[in-house]
Amino acid sequence: MKKNLFITLHLIIVFVSGVFAQERFIPGFKLGIATTQVDGDTYKGYKKAGFIGGVTLTTKINEKWSSQFEIFYIQKGSRHNGNPDENDYSFFLMRLNYIEVPILFQYTQKKFTFDLGPGFAYLISAKEWNELGVMNGNQAFYNYEINGNLGLNYTIIKNLSVSWRFSYSLLPIRQFISGESYWFNPGQKNNLLSFTLTYKLARAKSE
Repeated sequence: MKKNLFITLHLIIVFVSGVFAQERFIPGFKLGIATTQVDGDTYKGYKKAGFIGGVTLTTKINEKWSSQFEIFYIQKGSRHNGNPDENDYSFFLMRLNYIEVPILFQYTQKKFTFDLGPGFAYLISAKEWNELGVMNGNQAFYNYEINGNLGLNYTIIKNLSVSWRFSYSLLPIRQFISGESYWFNPGQKNNLLSFTLTYKLARAKSE
């Protein structure tokens, strides 16, 4: 895990260093949390919290439209805590750690910015637990994820904004454990809501 975080940090440093050499691109920093679930794992609810941290790169096209490229580390997965009062002593935890790269189109109206676009993620680690301990032998996760993103950003003060984003896997992250995947229900998918702060180092200029 420490090795993966070091690699992620190194990539972010290299990315930001390169961006500073390109004046027409405006870099920023992104930090927040994700509330996540995995559709198809039999559990419901955004009960798994995860960390988000990385960088953004914005190019302003005109006064209303811009494009934004991001690269960040994100923790996804699923969680279920049993309820002893209902004789439920089960426990489940799925931890999925990704490097993710969304490519977004943005529309700004006063202090609000709407964004929409695909995301591409690489799985760097995955692990599952139940009430008996670490689970082994489950269906393997795919190394890559493709997702769709829909978000809303609000500018608090100059260059600082708070963001809400919904993200959903467009393709499954793995087959169902039982192997009962089929064409219109192909397997498990990440489903998450994220809440982040983004600080941009300058205001982007129109192309």
